[in-house]
Amino acid sequence: MLKGSLIGDVIIELSEIDSTNNYAMRLIDEGMAEHGMVVRADFQTKGKGQLANLWLAEESKNLLISAIIDTREFAIEKQFFLNAATCLSVAEMLMTNYNIPHVSIKWPNDIYAGDKKIAGILIENSLRGSQWTNAVVGIGLNVNQAVFSDLNRATSMFNQTQEKQKVKSVLKNLLKILNKHFLKIGNNEDALFEAFNQNLYKVNKEIAFTKKNELYKGIVKGVNAFGELEVEVAGKLKRYRHKEIELELS
Repeated sequence: MLKGSLIGDVIIELSEIDSTNNYAMRLIDEGMAEHGMVVRADFQTKGKGQLANLWLAEESKNLLISAIIDTREFAIEKQFFLNAATCLSVAEMLMTNYNIPHVSIKWPNDIYAGDKKIAGILIENSLRGSQWTNAVVGIGLNVNQAVFSDLNRATSMFNQTQEKQKVKSVLKNLLKILNKHFLKIGNNEDALFEAFNQNLYKVNKEIAFTKKNELYKGIVKGVNAFGELEVEVAGKLKRYRHKEIELELS
């Protein structure tokens, strides 16, 4: 893949696709991908969420994109920082460009406005031996959708501001910030690490979570450089990997 392009220099626009992440992966597999290429769709028939969940979004009302990232120059241990850069970009845009209040990052990669999910991020990595070759960064941001299933603790930019936005303008604003934070990987990771923890959902507050179907409570202390959530449980600091625990929302 060519590395000279910025994220978003090339944007592929689709009216409908199974999943923008799947489409981006196919481009990589077929040797047609370039670093920074972005796939955007008006509608996904099988949009991906974490833990094999579907990302449900109404047609043409939300931002559904996947960015192809050449990661060959990064050590495999740096995967958390790509996640941090992406989460911070979405959160920063919502706060600074649209004045949405109470935005935070719910570990490991959801963006919340208050206690409701406004965006989700799914990063799929490709490895060749010990080399991290590329990543597909999927972002689903609720923009103009106003109604969500009762089963979904969700909100949107419209619900937060009562103003409709042009999805392509939202994308333009996001890409500008995403490129800024992406450059910090390998160069200024302390800033990514610090900002991620400053914006962490429920940081220094008590949470309930389940591990192997058992319920626990603890104080969120932060996330370490490996992306593990650090929680003080019964006076002891515990570290949990992604998918090891499930946060319980009140």
